[in-house]
Amino acid sequence: MEDLDLIQKIKTDDSDAFDVLFKTYYKDLVRYIRSLNNDLALSEDIVQQVFVNLWINRSTITIKNSVRGYLFSASYTTYIDYYRKTRRQLDLLENFKSEIIRDHISENKDLLEHKIKRLRMVIDTLPPICKKVLELNKFEGLKYDEIANELNISKKTVESHMRLAFKKIRQGFKDDTLFLFFAHKVFKTPLDK
Repeated sequence: MEDLDLIQKIKTDDSDAFDVLFKTYYKDLVRYIRSLNNDLALSEDIVQQVFVNLWINRSTITIKNSVRGYLFSASYTTYIDYYRKTRRQLDLLENFKSEIIRDHISENKDLLEHKIKRLRMVIDTLPPICKKVLELNKFEGLKYDEIANELNISKKTVESHMRLAFKKIRQGFKDDTLFLFFAHKVFKTPLDK
């Protein structure tokens, strides 16, 4: 049976014709959408939504040339709509998180200043070489191998001092995970090795 004949039968509520069309194109459409996003479950959901929409709108659907082209185009459009909606939601979530952090910081400037002093005190309690390694990496932006050359120590020793420094900082702020997040950003992470 021709695809356009199937569409005509689907318009008259023929669920058997719908099943034939579904079985004919489902796997190819899933492969196509999966090639765009590499997510099998999402691809299956999108193609199923295309067929659900086809069934819901069966009485008003007009396909003049290629049913295959229509289904691939509808799948692509559904995927793009999903992608844009998801992107907007992620952008809104990121903006919301940023606002919360900014509000928290700006509402508590005195507290923040106190925490920065506390961080400086923790850093000041580090052994001299450990403190120097931390400052060279996080405040002057040197990479581990550059620090090793400047201080005439091995890169492994630099790594060891950095681990010790961050262990002490985490211990000093174990009750304040939000400040650890802030300090993480201030220190220009990820660590430059």
